[in-house]
Amino acid sequence: METIYTFNGEDITMLMCVVIREVIREIAKRENLNFEEAFYDFYRSDTYKTLRETENALWAEPAGYIADMYFAEKQKKQVVCA
Repeated sequence: METIYTFNGEDITMLMCVVIREVIREIAKRENLNFEEAFYDFYRSDTYKTLRETENALWAEPAGYIADMYFAEKQKKQVVCA
């Protein structure tokens, strides 16, 4: 597997893939979406962009915590647009 994500010089690509998958599963479960729909929504979020910045170590948090961040972001955007 190609190295895509690193932390302190270590390859964490596989771990990031697992974390991303678990976050998407949590989003899909909470919003009653299929995996692909949840993936698309998460992929476009600022939370996903933050997660990709591995030096902040957000990837080390539980998937539920990251999903909570996603939902807080989504709610904030809905309030601003309303």
